[in-house]
Amino acid sequence: MKQTALFKQRFFAAYCFLLLQIVLFSAACKKDAGTMLSDIIYVRHAGADMPAYIYGNVNKKVFIVVLHGGPGDNGLDYRHGRAAAELEKEYVMVYWDQRGQGLSEGKFSKQDVTINLLADDLFALLRVLKYKYGNDVKIFLLGHSWGGELGTAFLLNAHYQKEVKGWIEVDGAHDIPKVNIETAKMILKTANEQIALGNSKKEWQKMVSEVEQTDTCNITVKQGRELNKKARIAEKLMLNDGFINKPESVSLSDAAVWYRQDFLTGSLSAVNFYLLNSAFFNQIETTSYTNQLHKITLPTLLLWGKYDFIVPPALGYSAFNHIQSSEKKIVIFAESGHSPMLNQPGEFVESVTEFIEKFR
Repeated sequence: MKQTALFKQRFFAAYCFLLLQIVLFSAACKKDAGTMLSDIIYVRHAGADMPAYIYGNVNKKVFIVVLHGGPGDNGLDYRHGRAAAELEKEYVMVYWDQRGQGLSEGKFSKQDVTINLLADDLFALLRVLKYKYGNDVKIFLLGHSWGGELGTAFLLNAHYQKEVKGWIEVDGAHDIPKVNIETAKMILKTANEQIALGNSKKEWQKMVSEVEQTDTCNITVKQGRELNKKARIAEKLMLNDGFINKPESVSLSDAAVWYRQDFLTGSLSAVNFYLLNSAFFNQIETTSYTNQLHKITLPTLLLWGKYDFIVPPALGYSAFNHIQSSEKKIVIFAESGHSPMLNQPGEFVESVTEFIEKFR
């Protein structure tokens, strides 16, 4: 009888302990769930209604606003892959569709669209974020490709620059005339190296013969678009020959297809945007901010793929040399092309996290 009573006491104690653990686990889950945002807002400014898709952990009150590439891409393209998933565990990611792109809507004159107007749109987005989530939120900008040009234009406004804690430029095209010159030089240099190694000789030789005809002292907008197409082909060749990591969880053959699709969609998005507003596209293609980069004084992180032919690393080094921040750093990803967040997501997240934790 004593053994039976002792067994019942131990069973009851174990049952209570297990029940307590379940309650505590449920409470923890509810608490964790409360820190995770999943929201969509529309920002109305100057005739445009622009969606921002907001996901991530609000606990640190750090918001990373993603400025997508293109022009003609969309914010949610940047939610694909491990890098975005990992960053959302620590911070709130804001995937914004810029004016006239993605699922943005509205009634506005195409002739009125300028880089500065999109910078004003971005300021409106930041004000809405602070209004909804609190003036104490800490905002970092992350601009990729064309987003680097837009982010730079925004930061050149001293009033706007005060709105953010830090600038993360990822293979950013803040000076497209310089991009075109450096792309031509990089294609020729890499082509000669790869031909000497016996890699994809026929394809590289064809590119060399075409690029050598380009007068790098006088590259037209049309020639710049042609160089952009060749840059995408060059990255595909480097991927096939093992110099660029395939996007994580994608087979090499699928990665080759992905790069081919990126080439096609990149070209189509540019053509689509050009048809939407050729004057704006031409402004983007002919704008150089290099000589104004000294106006950027906030903490800056420059992230570049070593084999980015679309916006070569020379642009990253140039930005590093001209930006006047006392806190700046450049990281070159040795096995990446134009999108290191896809080619080396672990290292990419590590660099972004280290930067944000230092300056948030």
